[in-house]
Amino acid sequence: MFNDGISGKEIARILGVAEQTVVNWKKRYYWEEERRKKTLARDTAEDAVWELINYQLDALKKIKDAYKLEKADKPKLIDKGDIDALTKMFSTIKGKQLEWSSYVKIVREFVEHIQAIDLELAKSIIDMSDAFLNKKRTEL
Repeated sequence: MFNDGISGKEIARILGVAEQTVVNWKKRYYWEEERRKKTLARDTAEDAVWELINYQLDALKKIKDAYKLEKADKPKLIDKGDIDALTKMFSTIKGKQLEWSSYVKIVREFVEHIQAIDLELAKSIIDMSDAFLNKKRTEL
């Protein structure tokens, strides 16, 4: 949650701990530094996968062009393994599983939406929202 910009106060509320506990965790476990490392690693990995996807696409285009030059009666299909590899690489970037922090963002936005409409209703669902998030955290 910290990596997604959620405040220490809100993290404490969701987890049911004191805000000072979150501050202590942030210092003890070097959350700022870890966030920078993870962001850099994620960006580097995504760049590398995109490079591989582009390489694979170029190779498949060359295969396709070679097949077209053959002018066979029956068109050749690109090998299923090549297509599968490309699909898997692409899903590495785009098909990420919904992470717990994503649930937190969605629930947070929903509660803020309700708050703009009916403040009392929003207050009444906070505990249920936190319970839902904690349940999802244990499931993932």
